[in-house]
Amino acid sequence: MKTVFFLIMVLLTNNSCSAQNNIDFYYQDKTKATVTDSAAYKSYLENIPKEFLRKDDEVLLFFNNAAFIDDVITINGKKYNFDNYICGYREIKIPKENRKIKITSKKKEKMEFNLKKGIDFIIISGEFDNKWSVTFSEYFPAMECL
Repeated sequence: MKTVFFLIMVLLTNNSCSAQNNIDFYYQDKTKATVTDSAAYKSYLENIPKEFLRKDDEVLLFFNNAAFIDDVITINGKKYNFDNYICGYREIKIPKENRKIKITSKKKEKMEFNLKKGIDFIIISGEFDNKWSVTFSEYFPAMECL
């Protein structure tokens, strides 16, 4: 009986740990911000209507459009269509109160991760091997067209 219980515990632990094997995590420290990043943030503040700007209680997610062509992404239960390829990144705001981000994709496995304190920007891309790439950024990143 003890052996069966031990095997069940090992399997449950292994499954919960392997669930995040499909994500590569990165971190951008604000000391690494460049003049280009500062200019991008200034442009964001000046050119985006005020009602669409990220608020202090929100996180701004940047989705690489090239990685999600013809995909449907669900973030914490809300669906977003990536029907057509548009050069660059799609920006999606989510409330920080959720503390956990759950994302599913028709093309990739699902992923789930916790928000990090002090992080206001998260870049989400997809790699060719069906992995997700998540970059926590302390600053507004300048994004290039892909």
